[in-house]
Amino acid sequence: MILTFEKNSWTLAMSVTDSGISFETGRFGGLTVLPSPVFHLKLENTSGRRFTLDSSSGWNSVTCIREETSITFRLTAPAQCGDLTVVVTGHTDDCGISWYTDVINRSDTCSVAEITYPVPAVKSDVLHLFLPDCCGRAIMNIGKDGFRRSYMYPGHNMSMQYFAWWGNNGGIYLGVHDPDACMKTFTVHAGENEGHLQIGFPAIGVGCPANSFTAAGSLRWEAISGDWYDAAMRYAAFVHTSAKWLPVKGRPDTPQKFREIPYWICDYIPNSEQQMEARPMTLASVSEQYGKDYWTDAAIALKKRLGTPVAYHIYNWHEIPFNINYPHFLPARDTAKKGFDKLKEAGLYLFPYINAVSWEMDDADEGFEENFTNTGIHGAVLKEDGTPMYIPYPQVKASGKATRLAPICPSFLHWHRIIEDVTRGLEASLPVDGIYFDQVSAVPPHPCRNPEHSHRPGGGSYWSDGYNRMMEKINASKPADKFYFSESNAEAYMKSFDGFLTWVWTMGDDVPAFPAVYAGYIQMLGRYTDGAKRDDDVYFRYHLAESLLFGQQLGWLNAYVVYKEERMRFLETIVHTRYRYTALFNEGRLLRPPQAETEVPPVTSSGITMRQVLSGVWQTDDRSETVLFVINISNRPADAVLHLYPEEYGVSCPSEYRVSLEPMSVQVIEL
Repeated sequence: MILTFEKNSWTLAMSVTDSGISFETGRFGGLTVLPSPVFHLKLENTSGRRFTLDSSSGWNSVTCIREETSITFRLTAPAQCGDLTVVVTGHTDDCGISWYTDVINRSDTCSVAEITYPVPAVKSDVLHLFLPDCCGRAIMNIGKDGFRRSYMYPGHNMSMQYFAWWGNNGGIYLGVHDPDACMKTFTVHAGENEGHLQIGFPAIGVGCPANSFTAAGSLRWEAISGDWYDAAMRYAAFVHTSAKWLPVKGRPDTPQKFREIPYWICDYIPNSEQQMEARPMTLASVSEQYGKDYWTDAAIALKKRLGTPVAYHIYNWHEIPFNINYPHFLPARDTAKKGFDKLKEAGLYLFPYINAVSWEMDDADEGFEENFTNTGIHGAVLKEDGTPMYIPYPQVKASGKATRLAPICPSFLHWHRIIEDVTRGLEASLPVDGIYFDQVSAVPPHPCRNPEHSHRPGGGSYWSDGYNRMMEKINASKPADKFYFSESNAEAYMKSFDGFLTWVWTMGDDVPAFPAVYAGYIQMLGRYTDGAKRDDDVYFRYHLAESLLFGQQLGWLNAYVVYKEERMRFLETIVHTRYRYTALFNEGRLLRPPQAETEVPPVTSSGITMRQVLSGVWQTDDRSETVLFVINISNRPADAVLHLYPEEYGVSCPSEYRVSLEPMSVQVIEL
């Protein structure tokens, strides 16, 4: 039997047999739906054997109930697991379908490990992909070039839970509308003008027989007429009405002085003898070149030169080596105390680093009374084989052992107390303006099977819930004039922090999808252009310019830039523009970015291709102010034609706007 759905903006045909269901064909915008199963299942039995099946065949019974705006499928008793039922329900409307999935497992010998949401495979002569990696990536012609990646949500590379495929005539939005931010797996594969996406829900109670559960939220298919921006607006509509992680826009809980920061420095205090060579390698400080006082003197000189508020993110303030003997951060080094006092007197805002997720597994070697062996192991994420999960790091201990950092499951309440004690102790030890809680919004969740923990093994929302509970307690005693932030920008932790460190928004195909959804809800700060790319001036200017257009607080770079006069001239222009429009970026919204045409060709360097003329439009929520920013990052003049969208902007402006730009300059036009 073939079931058909006919709407103005989409169509779908599904095959229903006595032993399974599948998608057959359909249309969303210019995309064709390809034959594929409705869902895939991973199972394991009590003897440890693992097997997979899908919806297309192998079921003992299949029933279908169709009503005017819904369709319900009930699949029961596959041969591999006789007392298992999966119920899939779709609710239809003119724009698309919302799918819901329930797993009813009464088997005493079989456990469900994962089920995928109903997601279509698609095909088009031209195929593009939006991927919620960091700020969001629009990967053009992906069907021709090919792509394959797997991710866990929420985390460093999966900040949101929606995707989009589109071609020359629109496409499809695919969003998981889960207000609880439960963990999920995402697998994307594209090639030969086909796009395949699997969104998996790790089962609650994995490893346990009879683990019935409901896949969190719904999977929304919706026809879109445009591109990544249209998909972002659709996801924003869900977030702004349903997401439990959304704070109040404008963030009245964040002190105003920190919402006005236009520029950030990052660096580490030079190592003491006992810290050996264990340092934050990514930061690549130039202390060795400029002397031991560089970390304070250059920052003070930069603050004076810019004449604006400047924030300083500082590593290595503690006695322990970097990435070694965590979480034993206290006490602070005497060098840090003296330097912090000096920087504070010069008017900089100071934010020291701590790691709030990882426990170093061999800290017992140094004689800590409370260590991973006797305490941390009880909070560790255990894998299927019962061993703790850990991540190897490049730092080496005095014993010669390589560093192993074990992420702690956030359901372990003792970890909450440890991080709270470090927070309060740090605030009492140094004149800080806040703290950086590393990894919380970066490290993806792991389906934990530790039987000592309060959560059921496997999936669910306990990972984001646990770290949010930890931060809720820490924030309850947070001094009123402090700013807390974490690494990367996983949406699930937005209520817990004032800011996200967006240092890796440097992929080259970035689009401002995260700011389009979340501008005004959290401070997004910094991009990293030091390290191996330190001498690439075009890369430096490109990411500063794009940071401004994306609404980020700028920088997160070593202060040595103050010694580079040509860079400083461009930096001052960008920073002063950002500072002037602080209120717009804090309280406004990002509109569809204009398309810029110019005779100045793109430049390929440091692994990415960079446009030389960039533009963006921001608007206050009441539409009283609409501002166009145009930036020429090249060292030559540029004429450009900007293609605007006056109907979307809701203002009277031309659809084409011509500008002439001086080298390395910014033009601001208030429409």
